[in-house]
Amino acid sequence: DDGNGMDKKKKLIAKAIEKGILDDNAQLTDKQAFELIFMPGFSTAEKLTDISGRGVGMDVVRRNIEALGGNIDITSELGKGTTIAIHLPLTLAILDGQSVAVSDETYIVPLVSIIESINITEKMLNKVAGKGETFRLRDQYIPIIRMQQIFNVQSKHPTNKNAEGVIVVVEGQGILCGLFVDDLLGQQQVVIKSLEANYRRVEGVSGATILGDGSVALILDVPGLVRMSNR
Repeated sequence: DDGNGMDKKKKLIAKAIEKGILDDNAQLTDKQAFELIFMPGFSTAEKLTDISGRGVGMDVVRRNIEALGGNIDITSELGKGTTIAIHLPLTLAILDGQSVAVSDETYIVPLVSIIESINITEKMLNKVAGKGETFRLRDQYIPIIRMQQIFNVQSKHPTNKNAEGVIVVVEGQGILCGLFVDDLLGQQQVVIKSLEANYRRVEGVSGATILGDGSVALILDVPGLVRMSNR
């Protein structure tokens, strides 16, 4: 930003419209506009040089931070400057997580990403054209991510039957989403095992852990799940 803050309308949104990322009448909050700089290939540079203008720098930064279990946030004020906050776990080997059940599978949601958990019934769900399922959390509508659809797991509460379950409200990339799960199993510290080193990279998953009974649970990558749900 050259020390002068990021221009939301003239630079970020205008460039996104020019590249076909946004519609001409797109309305974004400041936070949503700042998130554009993390998109692969997005750049506001006027000229292409050996070290800038290709739109890969911030994308790589975010992916590497998230691979370490952290997150990155941006605030900016035009005429004053930009603040980039990077949050990393104190240890890369142990994670504080919430165990959740989807059918017979167990997943670990990082506690740092959880806002709250809510018991939900079918009457509390809404369908919004172009946005899928949502539910109302006080004064805003939160999009729902159904875990059984993301990971192709048969839930105890299929979408065409009773929708009773638990919504785990999480924040990823500055966006609130609700993870629809069958039940909460409890909080625990888990030892992180790399999937990429032992298997391959899996979208929406940051790693795995071995539970006390010897079974394997996947550790969720909340920002990755948010990106998947927005496609």
